[in-house]
Amino acid sequence: MNPKHYAMFLGPKGENASTLERLIVEALRDTVFWRRNFHPADERLIPERIKRDSEFQDAVDLLEQELFGLLARLKQDIPFFSPRYIGHMLGDQYLPAIAGYFATMLHNPNNVSLEGSPATTEMEVEAAGQLARLMGYGPRAWGHITAGGTIANIEALWVARNLKYQGLAARAAAQDLGLGSIIPGTDWELLNLGMEESLSLRQRLVDAAGGDARAVDAALARHSISGAGIHRFFRAHPDVRPGVVIVPVTAHYSLAKAVEVLGLGAGQIRAAPVDERFRIDLDALRAILDDCLQSRTPVIELVSVLGSTEEGSVDALDEIVAMRRDFRARGLEFFHHCDAAWGGYIRCLLFSENGELIRTRPGEQDRRPAALLPEPVFRAFQATGQTDSATIDPHKLGFIPYPCGVALFRDERLRELISFEASYVFHEHEERARPFIGRYILEGSKPGAAAAACWLAHRVVPLDETNHGAMVGMTIQGAQELYREALGIAPALLESGIVLTPLTDPPDTNLFCFAANLAGNTSLERMNRFNGELYGLLRFREHDVVQRHEFILSSAELGFAHYGLERPRGGNSMDGFLGRLGIPPGEFARVGKIRILRCSISNPWIVAARGGNPDYVVEFGAVLRRKLLDVAGSFPAA
Repeated sequence: MNPKHYAMFLGPKGENASTLERLIVEALRDTVFWRRNFHPADERLIPERIKRDSEFQDAVDLLEQELFGLLARLKQDIPFFSPRYIGHMLGDQYLPAIAGYFATMLHNPNNVSLEGSPATTEMEVEAAGQLARLMGYGPRAWGHITAGGTIANIEALWVARNLKYQGLAARAAAQDLGLGSIIPGTDWELLNLGMEESLSLRQRLVDAAGGDARAVDAALARHSISGAGIHRFFRAHPDVRPGVVIVPVTAHYSLAKAVEVLGLGAGQIRAAPVDERFRIDLDALRAILDDCLQSRTPVIELVSVLGSTEEGSVDALDEIVAMRRDFRARGLEFFHHCDAAWGGYIRCLLFSENGELIRTRPGEQDRRPAALLPEPVFRAFQATGQTDSATIDPHKLGFIPYPCGVALFRDERLRELISFEASYVFHEHEERARPFIGRYILEGSKPGAAAAACWLAHRVVPLDETNHGAMVGMTIQGAQELYREALGIAPALLESGIVLTPLTDPPDTNLFCFAANLAGNTSLERMNRFNGELYGLLRFREHDVVQRHEFILSSAELGFAHYGLERPRGGNSMDGFLGRLGIPPGEFARVGKIRILRCSISNPWIVAARGGNPDYVVEFGAVLRRKLLDVAGSFPAA
């Protein structure tokens, strides 16, 4: 670990406390100086005589007392900062992000409009632009900060829905305006226009209407799916089948929220099975797309996952991009959204310090971080720039404080499909003078502090392989080393009658999942209970003394409804995993779920501590072995 990297975190033991304290005090003093020098002749409104009053002192005493109570309650919180915490996607935060958030929080800008955030709106646009370039999007890209990946995923589907039906709306608007058949094509052809053609329809109408943009916009609003609403729109187009959203079963549950919020309905999700590495099954995806083409079912959006939340798996984006080209040639077009909330920042591993994209995976002996990525994962990351939109969460692998997600779009014109006006917030002169974002996003008021934190972190820790990429690379290396340690203790455990196996071999990114079973046990229910008891010893126990937690893991239940979907070539994604554990495949359908344990490596400390006291990788193996033996020793006989 490069010495400069140690300077970027507060540290598991608060090692950089003096640095953070100095930064926070400097930010506070600067804010006070700024306040005092805004019209310095103005009278001080809190005079010293008031501060000496007993009621003032009582109020300060109450504030201090309640703050101490808050600090005491926070001691019950989870030690996300520690290498011993490997549960959920939470870790240490960058010092520049903390300092930037604190400094900006004192100013409290609202990034809904330039009137509420003249400085931090520009920071938001700049930080989002950096992430758009990271994803491989060109100069026409557009992005902004959200409260998290859920909002970004909803926005992407909102855009995709409106884009899908833009052709039908434009044809109806042309008829409304008396422009004849200026928008030709059947319903099916208009539902499968490419993005460029769909986005050019408005200008075609404006030109035909003699430049009357106001009339065109009004007509488009009347006939769009947003303006008419779901019911009236489909009454006007009775031959159009409801569109579907295709997702892998590993997709985040926010996609299920999105289809309901947008009125599409949960039944319009087409879930594709995944393979044994929990990447979308490409044969199954092709079969779904073939079915949509044959049945004339519009595909509104296809979602690929760049780092699933349960397994950290990366879909084969390069193969999906090629498949989209094939179906486009056959007359089926769809919007491609990449949910990279977890894995987006991993792209930093693919950029050299001078900003050049690394297009060939380094060799196994190469010490460059990109060598940590398996070849299929490396190829998938190469293809992100050919998606239409993406979600990234800086508050995950960007090491930024909550709330900070980002919604990105390859073409900035897409934002016009969801634009709104609010006369008391937005003004035309703002749009001409400087960028603002409020009219183009789902959220209203939101903290400029998040934008400043992300912006400052990117300036201090650039998004390349030697800076932020090195940090993220250590989280991937940490997962791989825990995985290898688990494999190392497996033979001794088997001699003691315990089977231990990883979910994937090896992990795609920085999530390592596993399960254990008693040798000879063929009951999935019993195996689930066994892993449940193991999890009970390794989870965060809120009523226990925090120091008694040796390691803190998380757990997940993989349900048959998703992970049991049959693949075109037979079987399901869990057959191999269950086979290694000695469980017959039919058990999954009978029981309906599989409990696994999950390690999320969200900071670099496990790798930084190799060879230290303790070496957390070695200690993890020792603790896991001991806990497994404890559970096996007390587990009731079948």
